[in-house]
Amino acid sequence: MSSPLAAGPVTPLSSISSLSCSQAPLELCSASPSPLSFSLSQEAADALLIAVDAKAALEAAKEHLAQATAVLDQLVEAGLLIERNLPVVSGYTVYRQEGRASWSYPDSIKQLEAQLKKRKQLAEQLGDATQKRGQPFWTIKESEKVF
Repeated sequence: MSSPLAAGPVTPLSSISSLSCSQAPLELCSASPSPLSFSLSQEAADALLIAVDAKAALEAAKEHLAQATAVLDQLVEAGLLIERNLPVVSGYTVYRQEGRASWSYPDSIKQLEAQLKKRKQLAEQLGDATQKRGQPFWTIKESEKVF
C-alpha cells in the first residue's frame, strides 16, 4: 500500500485554509442517505481528512519499515551485517534485538488461571470489583466495502 502522503509531514489543521469540501471524498461531504445523516462543519471535515491522511501515511511507513528490516534480517543471517555497534544513521541508533521470551505453563497452572478468571468474573457480577476506564481515543481503520 503506497501513499503519496508517506513522504511528507502532516499539515496542521490551523494551516489548512484551502482545503474545501469540494476536495473531500464524496462520502464525507455529501448528504447521501444513511441511517445516521448529519452535516459536518468545514473544521470537522478538515480534521477528519487530516486524520485519515495521517493514518494512511502511518500505514505506508510501517510497511516501508517492515520491508527495510526484512532486508536487514537477510543481511545479518547471511553474515554480511553485524547486529550491534552499527553507525548512527540520521540521528538514529539501529540494532537487532533478540525476540521476547514467552512461557508455556503446565496444566496445573492453567487450571489455577482458569479458576482465578472465573472468580474475577463473579466479583464483577457481584459488584465487588471496580471498573476503570482509560482515556478516550480515536480508531481509524479502513472501512469494509459494501456493494
